[in-house]
Amino acid sequence: MDDSDPVRRLCAVVEAEGPVDPPYSPIADVVESASTAAGLDQITLQVLSSGLLLVLNAGVDEARVVSDLSRELRNALWRRNRRATGEHRLRCRISFHQGLVRLTDQGFEGQAVRVARDLCGSGDLRAALPVDAGHDLALILSARLLDELAYPESAGLHREQFRRVTATTQGRHVPAYVYAYGEAT
Repeated sequence: MDDSDPVRRLCAVVEAEGPVDPPYSPIADVVESASTAAGLDQITLQVLSSGLLLVLNAGVDEARVVSDLSRELRNALWRRNRRATGEHRLRCRISFHQGLVRLTDQGFEGQAVRVARDLCGSGDLRAALPVDAGHDLALILSARLLDELAYPESAGLHREQFRRVTATTQGRHVPAYVYAYGEAT
């Protein structure tokens, strides 16, 4: 297959902490459940060495996707973990970025995929998910994405909910915003 022309897309990467072994079925289960609950039918999942890449079709309502998918992922984790304790809890990190993506023989590639992967593995996001705090989900968005989507454009994304960070990944400094979700309500 020839590389496809690059298309601007919203990308998310979900990685887990807790009882997960390849092929990441616990992550896939909660991500698929959250995607369905959020009403996302224009999403493609790709297995990564460290988790899952979610690539949305061009033209989706990015603010709705970020807020609804994050909320439903938190709820899916709560349902899965409500009787689990300690090391048996599945806890996830999710990152969002948008930019040019192309489909190749190896899967989705491009700047948006690289930044989303780097943000998800960043120390800032890992630190937002402390082991003993009861949080099941931590979220990071590139600053460029949140700046475009935050209130008043989206009633569900308020910049003051987030902590601003500069994620350092592979020698690159990426301005971003972090938020850790607690127990579902």
